[in-house]
Amino acid sequence: MLAIVIIPMVYFSRRAILFVSALNEEHRLQKSILVIRAENQAMQQRIDDYRKGVLLETKARNELGMIKKGEKVYLIKR
Repeated sequence: MLAIVIIPMVYFSRRAILFVSALNEEHRLQKSILVIRAENQAMQQRIDDYRKGVLLETKARNELGMIKKGEKVYLIKR
């Protein structure tokens, strides 16, 4: 008689644990997807800026030292 109660409890408790584990994994993956989508959007924006030529001059001036102290920079957008 005790086996009739214990066996289903063990079976369903294991299934419940697996279900909760799957839900946690789904939540973690959804967070990862949001982060990756945000990174992709930021990268796409940088690509668009490079294609427009906006970042090339800024990068050359800031990172390659192609600007003198006190120099005023005027960017002309096309």
